[in-house]
Amino acid sequence: MNPPSTDRNRALDGIRGLAILWVFAFHANALLVGVTADAPAGWGQSLAEKGLLGVQLFFVLSGFLLTRHWMTAAAAGVAYPSIGHFFARRALRILPTYWLHLALLFGLILPILRGGYAILGTDIGLTNLWLHIPLLHFLHPGSSSSLGLNMALWSLSLEAQFYLLLPFLAPLFVRNRVLIALPAALLIALAWKTYAPALLMEWVYLNVSPSRLVFFDPVSGHADPFPPEMMRFFLERQLPGELIAFALGMAAANLYTRLRSCEPAPQPLRAIDLAALAFLVLATPTLIHLSFGEILTGVGWRLLGMPLFLVGCTLLVLAAALRTPLIGRIFASAVLVPIGIVSYSLFLWHEPVLRLVATGRLLPNACDGAPCRVALAFGISLLVAAASYILTERRRSPRV
Repeated sequence: MNPPSTDRNRALDGIRGLAILWVFAFHANALLVGVTADAPAGWGQSLAEKGLLGVQLFFVLSGFLLTRHWMTAAAAGVAYPSIGHFFARRALRILPTYWLHLALLFGLILPILRGGYAILGTDIGLTNLWLHIPLLHFLHPGSSSSLGLNMALWSLSLEAQFYLLLPFLAPLFVRNRVLIALPAALLIALAWKTYAPALLMEWVYLNVSPSRLVFFDPVSGHADPFPPEMMRFFLERQLPGELIAFALGMAAANLYTRLRSCEPAPQPLRAIDLAALAFLVLATPTLIHLSFGEILTGVGWRLLGMPLFLVGCTLLVLAAALRTPLIGRIFASAVLVPIGIVSYSLFLWHEPVLRLVATGRLLPNACDGAPCRVALAFGISLLVAAASYILTERRRSPRV
């Protein structure tokens, strides 16, 4: 239960693998399956339809992994990590891979899908170009859908915003302060999701030029004036509304540090292991039978379902970090771990590949039928992600 800190945790890599596979399934269903399906959705397609929740699992994992240094420092009574060093490490980890992706997205994928670079000379194009470079694109509605090229990038913008705040948030979650910080984060998130869209929507429409309020349809990529229902979605998912996911991850880092500071008793570890397994068993059929509309706009999901789901994700992350017998064995699998290792590059590249396959720009005659096209897109996405990982990530983790 107490491996050396340099021992890579395969179960946490498996958690990453699960999250990115779920996100891929969500986009593949929307772009390659859902629009052409004639029969009612089966359990697999229904579960894939909820794959946008994989992003929440990534948020919990980020809060957990990045806060552990503050928790360890507080437990040892030493100074917190250097803020400058933290920002430098995050920039080195995120930006080279992201900027390479961005250069190819606007330099290569854009003309293939849009027929040229003309859109970059418009107001909406310039807004997207300049806000994507510093990862600020999800602060503006016009760049939130990334010109319909890679809408998955919205969550990476939220991650970057969280990184900027983390050195100031993490000390609020150390020791027993977490007992105040965690409920406060929950209240802030629920209040933002409930009231912020109604309070801010009119202001946005009045103060942002219509030429910059353009929304790109998630499936077709067609550009239209920003619809109010999507403006509500955009406002609701700003960082304050997603704060609870990061906060639960930070709270889990607090508990993890407490358990690691002494020889862990088997009872708490067994309880965490069984609770995480129960979440997996119970959440799967629940999500299958839950409607997609309820997850997007349902009040019950916002106030109760999502917090409970995030607590379950937190249990998974904590159990994987502690390498508990059941969860550790499930997620340290030979399938999930390699995918988890390249998950960042796979996250960046899977949607552009899916769009190229969906529009027939990439190997149009390779196969027919949605299952074959999904498999083709997944294989190409893995190859591109592996290349991106080798070029921009592996040099910083030579032991992998």
